[in-house]
Amino acid sequence: MYLKELDLGKEVKCDCKDCSGTGVYKGWREQRDLGVVCNKCNGRGYYILNLNEKVQLAKDEKTGIVYEVINDEICGTVKLFNGLKQRGDVKYVMYGTGFTFCPEYLFEHGANEINLISYKEFLNGDLPLPMTKYVCPRYIEAYYENKNYSNDCPTCMSTTECQYWGKTTCWDDFYGNAETIEEKREVLKRFKK
Repeated sequence: MYLKELDLGKEVKCDCKDCSGTGVYKGWREQRDLGVVCNKCNGRGYYILNLNEKVQLAKDEKTGIVYEVINDEICGTVKLFNGLKQRGDVKYVMYGTGFTFCPEYLFEHGANEINLISYKEFLNGDLPLPMTKYVCPRYIEAYYENKNYSNDCPTCMSTTECQYWGKTTCWDDFYGNAETIEEKREVLKRFKK
């Protein structure tokens, strides 16, 4: 095996391992043709790997495999991000809720085109709005590591324990002055950066 060190700068985009670079996660809770915005990369499809004197990337010239090398030891492989990869098993995308759903059930119980967008819309850069009756904003922010949420939320993120569950107070704090669907989507996009 012949490894050649790659000189790609200090920050390199690598395929998110949870969604395989698609931006959409599909597990056992996502039934039929439903996928959820990947909570590891928030739909970007990639994570940033910071390179320095201890962390480098090296490519096997024969196989094309890219290795992450830390302190001169190979610790794993990465795939360099080259745009969102497409999935063939997803027709609708929503934010995860921790519940098991299929699109038909959601449409029958109050979801609409702002909560459940087409996969094509997602690929064009749109984001669905979370379904407020199934998830709290703290749940969304916790996954994307935003530490600026400052209401008096007990951070339980549980439908059974939270005294605020189902109330609009938390969502009003989350969205701030955003009122339209587009303004609310812009709030969500701040996590995508």
